[in-house]
Amino acid sequence: MHAEIVMIGTELLLGELVDTNANRLARALRDIGLDLLYKTTVGDNETRITQVLNLALNRSDVIITSGGIGPTADDVTRQAVANATGRKLVYSTDLESQIEARFRGFGRKMAENNKQQAYIPDGALPLPNPVGTAPCFVSEDMQGRGSIISLPGVPRELEYMMEHTVIPLLIERMGGKKVMKVHTLRTCAVGESDVGRAIEDLMATGNPTVGLAAHSGQTDVRITAKADSVEEADSLVASMEEKVRDRLGVAIYGVEKETVAEVLGHLLEERDLKIGVIDTLSRGQLVHDLIETGFGDRITTNLYPNNIEEALEAAGLETPFSSKEADNNVLAISLAERVTPKNGIGLAMLGPLEDGITYIALCGPDKLRLTKKGLSYRDTSYFRHWLVIQGLDWVRRAVLGELVSPVDWK
Repeated sequence: MHAEIVMIGTELLLGELVDTNANRLARALRDIGLDLLYKTTVGDNETRITQVLNLALNRSDVIITSGGIGPTADDVTRQAVANATGRKLVYSTDLESQIEARFRGFGRKMAENNKQQAYIPDGALPLPNPVGTAPCFVSEDMQGRGSIISLPGVPRELEYMMEHTVIPLLIERMGGKKVMKVHTLRTCAVGESDVGRAIEDLMATGNPTVGLAAHSGQTDVRITAKADSVEEADSLVASMEEKVRDRLGVAIYGVEKETVAEVLGHLLEERDLKIGVIDTLSRGQLVHDLIETGFGDRITTNLYPNNIEEALEAAGLETPFSSKEADNNVLAISLAERVTPKNGIGLAMLGPLEDGITYIALCGPDKLRLTKKGLSYRDTSYFRHWLVIQGLDWVRRAVLGELVSPVDWK
């Protein structure tokens, strides 16, 4: 059994309203182990909603709609559901009474146009809505293709109906709740294409499934398993995680929502290492990230001059620099050495030099001296964030003993 959600509302297509309902529905379905395969957004147009629902019925067992069951002229979901399921709209005096009772509870009189909310497809199962005026319903397709559950677009009402009515109904139809576990492995300093090539065959498995999500300087590997019990789901995830870690190795820096700065901070603390930084590239963001994660006490030196000349002055160096890569490597190492604490690591993030290229240099631990030639400098927040991830990760790998030679940035 698998599901599809159809979000209805022209305001969603116009970008006037952020679709939080889709997220609520997706998470609710995931929590009971019901596969959600499609999500469609359609405006308040009867013909187009009917077309979308017909397509959904052709490919999904259960369709959940959100929106379009209010009292106004553009609330056409009821008619579209009737069209798609091959039924007529019928008027329910019982639903009219329920709606009228809701208004009395508000101390108000029901308006005439609210009566249209008492229409539902013939044979549909009404789902009372105790927190709103719009009755919900389940309509089965006349051809046996599947069923449509229609819910309000008001987030508070939708959330209540999902929790108290729809989820129990779906669990019953599924023959019991399934367990779905999602586990994320976080990688950095490795491109999405490189990660994809390394685990391509694992991404073709059925259960658990493996997928990727790329961010600036990072790629997440998402493992999703479905099973009858938590123990079985955990076992499936653990088995796949072992295979992924075997392929990607040190490129995996953490799990779930861990950041590179957080992981590096813990490593520095565990090994009682300090770090000194001179940084003309990220405007102090690298050190700021370490401080924000609670590891400011690991930092002995924090210099972020505006340019190379100021960096030389801050470090007390008079070493000339040029467009020759060899000279720039020496310069980067010299600056890193100047900020290296007695027990720890010195990191220099420099650029752009006269060749327009960025450099990272690292000194220690264990007399390690490495430089890394980067890309042409670009003065954007995205690029600076990318550089911060690269710098933090290089230090992380050095602490783990995984840096043995310079590696060009990809």
